[in-house]
Amino acid sequence: MKQWNLPSWPQWNEEEKAALSRVLDAGQWGTLGDEAMLFAQEFAAFIGVPYAIPVNNGTQALELLLRGAGVGYGDEVIVPSYTFAATVSAVAMTGAYPVFADVDAATGCISAASVRKAVTRRTRAIIPMHMGGRPCDMDALCALSRETGIPLIEDAAHAPGCAWQNQKCGAIGLGAAFSFQRSKTLTAGEGGAIVTGDRRLYESCWHHHNSGRPIAGADGGLLGGRMLQGTNGRMAEWEAAILRIQLKRLPAQNEKRARGAKILNALLADSPLQLPPDDPRITMNGHFLYCLRMEENRDALLARLQQAGLPAAPGYRPVHRMGMMTCPEMLKAAGKAPSIPDQGLENTLRLSETALWLPGYVLLSDEETLHSIGAFIADTAKNI
Repeated sequence: MKQWNLPSWPQWNEEEKAALSRVLDAGQWGTLGDEAMLFAQEFAAFIGVPYAIPVNNGTQALELLLRGAGVGYGDEVIVPSYTFAATVSAVAMTGAYPVFADVDAATGCISAASVRKAVTRRTRAIIPMHMGGRPCDMDALCALSRETGIPLIEDAAHAPGCAWQNQKCGAIGLGAAFSFQRSKTLTAGEGGAIVTGDRRLYESCWHHHNSGRPIAGADGGLLGGRMLQGTNGRMAEWEAAILRIQLKRLPAQNEKRARGAKILNALLADSPLQLPPDDPRITMNGHFLYCLRMEENRDALLARLQQAGLPAAPGYRPVHRMGMMTCPEMLKAAGKAPSIPDQGLENTLRLSETALWLPGYVLLSDEETLHSIGAFIADTAKNI
């Protein structure tokens, strides 16, 4: 197996140690403490919205956001099938039913044209998932949202700091959900966040995440004897303290991953691999994933790369083909669990057979390593 000089992930130093010690010494280990509230302010400012709520994980962030937006039993939410299962399960956990739209074959991002075909009188939200850190076509999706009155709820788990026409992912739709799970570009091992520019949605999500406690007056105000329906989704101080340090590093890391992607793109330009197209409207792709396609012999290429010690992966399996869509739990949660046909999801199916990814931390490698990786992948793809 070839030895590659790959960086480790996550990355941390004495600053994280000091932050954890600060929490330890403060004795405020619980929730809605100083670290969590400061991270909420700092993350909201970073995204460019007035409000953020730190929560336990990205899946819960999406579920709570949908609940806060009034989505529930009998409703439909349009989702991509080319995504992690959590995008879909979060919908079902609200009692709503996920309706699948196809993606763009070249980018893996949800297609506005396919979304339009999926809209019904029951549709209450559309979830664009920014695939691998590449923003979806938010011009087309926002136009459709305005036309139909159906809000966009961004799944920005892959995209902290990524931007469409200089507007950060998470600040474009009605609200957005982020994940800080171990592999993500902003991480504390676990954790998530809800962001929004809408005060009503913020207050609704707040009471849902804080055991039903509403905000009374100022943010984090007194309970006032009232309780609403809710759950406990509050983030612990330990995670928030780490995230405050990690957030400071994120912009430089996003820039470095973007530079690394350009190096690999140049080296792979003449190979059989297909690269996502450039789009000048994307003003930051933070490359949670470096995404490629190999129209033929993808699995053989993948095996060669893995044998050589590169952390290559085959991409998503279509969610609509997973057992979760027909299991008894789906029926109980969303009221129906039919078999979902492949018709209309052709790009999703093709991507599941042709996509090939490298994790974004590979792009943080030094230039010499990136040139070695690019040359090796290109040569292997040409001779597969």
